[in-house]
Amino acid sequence: MEVHTFAVPRTRPKERAARITSPWAVASIVAAFYLLLLTPGLVGDPYQFINIGRQYLHKGTSSSVIAHARPIHNKIGYDGQFYYFLAVDPKHGSDYMDSPGVIYSRIGYPMTVRALSGGNASVVPYMMVLVNILAAAGGTLAIAFFLKRRGLPPTLALLYVFFPGLVISVLRDLTEPLAFGLAAAGLVVFNPRSKWRLLGSAVLFGLAMLTRETVALFPAILALGLLLGTGSAGRWRERLHWGNLVRAVAFAEIAFAPLFLWRHLVTTVVLPHASTQEGFVSGNHHVVSGAAGMAISALIPFHALAGQWPWTGEDVTNLLTVVLPALVWAGIAIALLRRRLTLEPWLVLANVAVFVVFLPTPIAIDYGSLGRASIAVVLAALVMLPQVVTSLGEKARAARMTLALWSLPFYLVLAILLNALGPKFVW
Repeated sequence: MEVHTFAVPRTRPKERAARITSPWAVASIVAAFYLLLLTPGLVGDPYQFINIGRQYLHKGTSSSVIAHARPIHNKIGYDGQFYYFLAVDPKHGSDYMDSPGVIYSRIGYPMTVRALSGGNASVVPYMMVLVNILAAAGGTLAIAFFLKRRGLPPTLALLYVFFPGLVISVLRDLTEPLAFGLAAAGLVVFNPRSKWRLLGSAVLFGLAMLTRETVALFPAILALGLLLGTGSAGRWRERLHWGNLVRAVAFAEIAFAPLFLWRHLVTTVVLPHASTQEGFVSGNHHVVSGAAGMAISALIPFHALAGQWPWTGEDVTNLLTVVLPALVWAGIAIALLRRRLTLEPWLVLANVAVFVVFLPTPIAIDYGSLGRASIAVVLAALVMLPQVVTSLGEKARAARMTLALWSLPFYLVLAILLNALGPKFVW
């Protein structure tokens, strides 16, 4: 396996570089778009983005701050309400959650919001939106620089920020924009030839995992690459020397230790005996009953999607806008690995396996959950894109065209069509 920097630019003809848009311009477009889209809502009622449900607002009575929040008409609300409860009242916010250990383990986003709000509860709803706008623009900026330094148009980074899963995350005050924005920055900073860049990359991934643990596959594979991917030896066993081992272990410790330490504090000090793990294995029908049956069913490829049968229009939309492009890019990754053993295809394959093929059942219930989980796949695909262009020759154009399957216009058209006509008229 060959591991190399994600930041060193490749030499390209000057005339080609002259046509490339500035990454700063791309990020500015993103920030302007979201500000124009969300400012009217912020002026009218910033709580509409948090989606506070009456069920959870009235679940506890310990917080006088939370009691003044404005619920929506929906009884249950959405996940953003839990990060709001934590941001405005860390001491009592757990009383308003079903799984407080899980929410408190994702401390990055709500504590960033609280810090920037100065602890002022009335400012928190506005700051939740603004932090995610900046995070979305920042993640786009990192990807745009990554693409430009490899001779690709920075505008391709717009696929990331306008991927429907990320758009939903921004609109609903969720953790993904900040988590994946930090992860994107960590990927760009990563350079195995520089200890300072390795340190910076590991710190960024550490902060990202304190925000959302679904980014963990990126630093895990980078650490494996540091262990096996450097050196001039042709056989992998000859590359396992102390220098690689020390760097890989140090990188992994810096990236993963903050999350493990914080989760330990949550379960022992902050919320004693609370679980920081989500219950991902669920379902009603198993060949083997009990915990063993649920574990076995979780190892069946596409069990979550199959469990939704008979599929509705929304299920078919999920299949065509999430599963299909993920499998296409997994195939592209395998094709690249057959040519050259490099790191980027493994990022795609790992994320496709976890967030598509063996997707936990509770995440497949709607696009809101499924699309958010697939942000990792889209980010990995964009990281692999330069290698696709340089390795596949004329086939690279067709590969790039398949990126449209993840686009917002494709999702909107397909969702409207399938929900209006029904899936059987589109198949």
